[in-house]
Amino acid sequence: MVIRKTESVDDEVGRALLEVQGLIEAAKRDRSRTSSDHSVRMLESGEDVPGIFGRLIEKARRSVGVTVQCAGSEAAAVALALLGHGRAPGAVLHGGVRVRLLCSPAVVRAPAFREVLAGGSGCVVRVAECALNEAVLTDDSVALVWLGGEGADRSVSLVQDPASVSALAGLFGAVWNGARAWEESVGRARSETGQRILEALRDGRTDEAAARELAIPLRTYRRYVAEIMREMDASSRFQAGARAVRLGLLKNDE
Repeated sequence: MVIRKTESVDDEVGRALLEVQGLIEAAKRDRSRTSSDHSVRMLESGEDVPGIFGRLIEKARRSVGVTVQCAGSEAAAVALALLGHGRAPGAVLHGGVRVRLLCSPAVVRAPAFREVLAGGSGCVVRVAECALNEAVLTDDSVALVWLGGEGADRSVSLVQDPASVSALAGLFGAVWNGARAWEESVGRARSETGQRILEALRDGRTDEAAARELAIPLRTYRRYVAEIMREMDASSRFQAGARAVRLGLLKNDE
């Protein structure tokens, strides 16, 4: 969860995070170079990241925090495993472990995440616009951090240096405190007006008829529809209505 240099954070935390990034980048440049206590180790291509994650989760006794920016990433697979999809081997949580998922708006709107979130889970999920690198932290003592772009250019490091992980945990906490609940990320769709618009979309009513029933201008109604379709990641109005039923936003009258 190393901060990108364009972000603005508390100076002390920011300096610590840049130091962490320096350690990780050094490991990336020279895979044979690690600290004497292996406090930062860049994982080799082909290493079993889900398996490593599973072992970390098994050892967690207090907390797990995950930052996810892309719905198709390894960090997203970790998050889905925690939410109950079981996509990472060994992802068994001990009782009393606090699990927090910090996601980008695009992630919680992705179909796989929307459906599992609608079904409920033991995780607390919040949404933040802040562009953090993806990471997994357990007990504020060990972290997996992803750096770089995509594919071959993307690397993941195991960080166990206490000061480094503490800085990462501090940033996670700061962003978490300023984030919003994931339910708010679907905004318009969960409002009272949005619910009635979704009903109209599901039932196939015309814009004119629906706007008249809602007592709002036709132009405003169509703007709301566009916002809802974008929030629901729907390519058609009927699809938006059908997804609302599947996600539990609307009751199926059939």
